[in-house]
Amino acid sequence: MPTPYSLIVPTDQASQPPYTGRFAPSPTGPLHFGSLIAAVGSYLEARSRQGQWFVRIEDVDRPRIVPGAADAILRALERYGFRWDGSVLYQSQRLTRYQEALETLLQSGWAYPCSCTRREIAALSPQRIYAGLCRKGVLRPDRPQTIRVRTHTRQIGFRDKIQGDFTQVLTTDV
Repeated sequence: MPTPYSLIVPTDQASQPPYTGRFAPSPTGPLHFGSLIAAVGSYLEARSRQGQWFVRIEDVDRPRIVPGAADAILRALERYGFRWDGSVLYQSQRLTRYQEALETLLQSGWAYPCSCTRREIAALSPQRIYAGLCRKGVLRPDRPQTIRVRTHTRQIGFRDKIQGDFTQVLTTDV
């Protein structure tokens, strides 16, 4: 079975993609310090690898958007000396692309619909770890559904430059 990455990224790019960093603030108010720190980290990592750095505005949570906040965030980034590659991307303008990617994951079996609520998941697991109730089929098709990514029981690991080695089993740890 192909990996989710290879389903979405063309095969010729999947082996050695160039490094790409991104900063994706939500326009719910002015740029705050925590977001600025995240921007600095992703920017420096991208530039240290001779990669590109993009800004993507996460403007899909309509009720929380503050008018003018996206422009204020971009102006603040410019004042701090950030220079991004390409045009600023807006999530809301790319919904068709994301829907196509979701359809690819669903059709390939890497994702599935789920009708479990957060409250139901919390009632089954104090750690709020999803028990996989809808993995073989939606239990309540009459209710709203979300899309979950199919995980496996193998341990995965990676080395974070700051935190060091990290391993987990997605089905039991997340």
